[in-house]
Amino acid sequence: MTALLVIGLLCFCFAIGYAAFFLLQKKQNRQIVFSKVLFYPFLITGLIFSIMSVPFLVSESPKAQADPSSEQLLKEQKQLTSELSRLKTDKEKLSSSLEDVTKEKEILSKQLENITSEKETVKQQKQTIQELQEKIDKLTTNNKSLKKENTNLKKDAQSSTVQRSAPKDNGSYTGGHESQKNTKKESGACNIKGSVNGIYHTPSSRYYSRTKNVTKMFCSVAEAERAGYRAPKQ
Repeated sequence: MTALLVIGLLCFCFAIGYAAFFLLQKKQNRQIVFSKVLFYPFLITGLIFSIMSVPFLVSESPKAQADPSSEQLLKEQKQLTSELSRLKTDKEKLSSSLEDVTKEKEILSKQLENITSEKETVKQQKQTIQELQEKIDKLTTNNKSLKKENTNLKKDAQSSTVQRSAPKDNGSYTGGHESQKNTKKESGACNIKGSVNGIYHTPSSRYYSRTKNVTKMFCSVAEAERAGYRAPKQ
């Protein structure tokens, strides 16, 4: 260890001598370049060797063993060792906590993906419900129209039944004989049907072909309205 100390001191002295030589040359205004490659390695090597050899020399000296300052240094070294061990333990705990946090982050990311997927599914279901509601509305409207048509058909059927059950006029009354002749003449020339329920139907009417309970034929709409007949609602 003494040789190590000597080598360290020599390297240190060489570095210090080189620095002093450089400063001396600098004062004399000489152009010289300071070599860091030469200075720093010797300086650092000298310091390291000197520091490494000092504890061994101190431990070998009987005075150093009796010196209370060395005992204090040993205590501090033990404390530092204990502190270092505690720091290592804390580091391991922090590493474990970091792993747990990373796992929780992955779990939360998966849950977020699932929530996003469920949100898209709910959107699609809402769109499907809206489409079904629109279809239901259309079907309801069509159903109402069909009910109205069915009601009109029932009314026409009832009117036809009433006409069939009514007694037929065979011309037994002399007063009505002339009017029947006029009706037959108008029927031959006119094509507007007047039903028993007071409704007239033109050839373009929806129920023109279905109307069988005809009581009178008209040549014009105005003539039918003057006679007290009205147009169909549909």
